[in-house]
Amino acid sequence: MDTPLGKFMLLVSEDPEEIRTCLDGLFGECRFRARSASKVRVHARRTKNFTVAYVACPAAAELRIGCTRQHFLIAVPATGRAATTGEVCNPGSVLEARWSREFAQLMVIIDRGVLEMRLSAMLGRALPQPLRFEETLNTGRQPVKGWYDALTAYVGSLDDTDSALEIEAVADSVEQGLMTTFLASQKHNYWDVVTGEAKLVSSRTIREATRLIDGQPHRHHSVTSLARELGVSVRALEKGFKRHLATTPNAYLRDVRLERAHADLSAGEPDAVTVAQVAQRHGFFHFGRFAATYRDRFGEAPSHTLRRLVGPFRSGYG
Repeated sequence: MDTPLGKFMLLVSEDPEEIRTCLDGLFGECRFRARSASKVRVHARRTKNFTVAYVACPAAAELRIGCTRQHFLIAVPATGRAATTGEVCNPGSVLEARWSREFAQLMVIIDRGVLEMRLSAMLGRALPQPLRFEETLNTGRQPVKGWYDALTAYVGSLDDTDSALEIEAVADSVEQGLMTTFLASQKHNYWDVVTGEAKLVSSRTIREATRLIDGQPHRHHSVTSLARELGVSVRALEKGFKRHLATTPNAYLRDVRLERAHADLSAGEPDAVTVAQVAQRHGFFHFGRFAATYRDRFGEAPSHTLRRLVGPFRSGYG
């Protein structure tokens, strides 16, 4: 890509302190060291959602950036043999790069809150955990290559004063699209939810899930809460139950609750307990649905189980 952001030159300098101050202002805490006196060029433009920067040095150099806890940093070499291998620096992480010859680096800073809000909108719910990306970024392979091609086209348009990107609403729409595409291209801890993929979980994980259910079936368990507690995705947990138990987490939970309710009703005294109390005790709060599900499972209404004569000392309910 030919010198992007040409109209937005921020610095041309050989002064190490001046270079460091400039990079600090863009990225946060930085350390830059060139092995020989060289003019470093920095171009940058801030937009509504991004800060896009281009850093070039004609000599071997080292760069260290301490990414703030409020930003993601995407860095891609624009020259050299490693030009397809970039890096995603997560909030609070450190980017360290060394070049044995001249280099040019394209960098995009995205506010953490903005990117997580975009992901939350894609998922239709709040994020239970902070977003974290895989650090290695391969722009030479799909789907990341498609995103990077769109990014370079976007960056190239930033120099054009006649571009529709000069209209804020248009620029925001394009940037939202770039964020959406990046979230669907670069792997992260919500990847399987976004793409519909899921790795198979082990039988040990499924045993742990059933232990959680069997131990406290009355808790407000859900597939989402179980998946979060086990550190897996909802889709992975569902696939694991289907593979190992030929059922679903919800069906397994319902069956455990029904068995416990049936046991309590069988042993209960009609004068001391009601069907509603037993149902609620075991996590059933829609009594009509509970009665219908119970009848399908045991062939009788829960009230009949409670009143059924089971021994000589339980009489009067024949």
